[in-house]
Amino acid sequence: MKKIIYLFGITLLVLSCEQPEVGYISDNIHSLQDTITVPRGVFYSSTPPAVEGSTYPMEWSITGITDKDGKPTTELQDLHEILTWTAPFDPTTDTTLELAMKKLKLSPQPSIIMNPVSGEFVFTQASKNVVNNDFIINVNAKNVRGERQLDKFTWVKMGPFVPVEFKTEMRSRLQLGKGGGVYDTGYTYSVLNDSDPKVAGVLDGTDPYITIVKISDEPKMAVNVKMIIADSHGAALDPNKVVFNYSGSQPLQNYHDNTIGTVLDAESTTFGLPAPPFPQYARNYSGNDAYLMYYLTTADAFTVDKAAFEADNGVKDWTNYIDPATGQIRNRAYIRWGVKINDSGTWEIKMKIPYTTKK
Repeated sequence: MKKIIYLFGITLLVLSCEQPEVGYISDNIHSLQDTITVPRGVFYSSTPPAVEGSTYPMEWSITGITDKDGKPTTELQDLHEILTWTAPFDPTTDTTLELAMKKLKLSPQPSIIMNPVSGEFVFTQASKNVVNNDFIINVNAKNVRGERQLDKFTWVKMGPFVPVEFKTEMRSRLQLGKGGGVYDTGYTYSVLNDSDPKVAGVLDGTDPYITIVKISDEPKMAVNVKMIIADSHGAALDPNKVVFNYSGSQPLQNYHDNTIGTVLDAESTTFGLPAPPFPQYARNYSGNDAYLMYYLTTADAFTVDKAAFEADNGVKDWTNYIDPATGQIRNRAYIRWGVKINDSGTWEIKMKIPYTTKK
């Protein structure tokens, strides 16, 4: 009996000396995107993968890439010289071209990088050089508990280069003044986002109110953006009649915050950065709304084309909007841009204001 008790005690001692299991790694770690569609030549990041309760920290790496037929390829990992911003442009500090250029770096980069901590894929501007369209990515995930080899983790489909992204809603709006700085909406023309069917017309210059067209391949590395605000017939305003839209004592975010100097002529304001994308600086918002850029026009910029308005929208009572001093309809334009330009060269962005005639 004493021998049995002794052996039982030895067993308990051995068991108590065994190291307890540390951490957990799931057998079901997976990508939340079966297919990642990536526009060529644009900085883009994927959604972090699902670790299904695995213990953090995780360590991620790409272990191999194949084409759609399973043949190994290095095309996404080949290095290409690209000009990148090491930090976004900031008008409060980057007040000269020399200062802004210090944030630019020409360096060899792959088209795909996997964040070793989060597991996100990051696609760089080097992807503009990728020829093939479809790739299968194999990865490895590890933590304190162990590791998992995850073959065919996700499929990457390369899309065409997107020189202009429509990040959020743009508006060309006629506002009608009631006096005392109070305005009603008279008419709004909008382009919603990349999926809006009006986008094709905006980019080929045929849209009736908003166009965004590349007019020169120069400069090769930098980006210039020429903004024109015009009446509904296409007559461009003096740019001095295009003013900031204030919220309290500060202007809302605008393209003047995204340039090293401006160039004005009789009908446009040109902004410029030493490299795309444009714009980069947002003083009010984040996410897609960071691309909202606001302006107004002065009260003496336009007259309202009543005949055209009523032909399209029916008879309107204008009484509340008549300025008793002039007999004219009080009005101004509300201008809201919402695009991101990813390409170098010179771009013309033009907005016509509905039912207006330039004074």
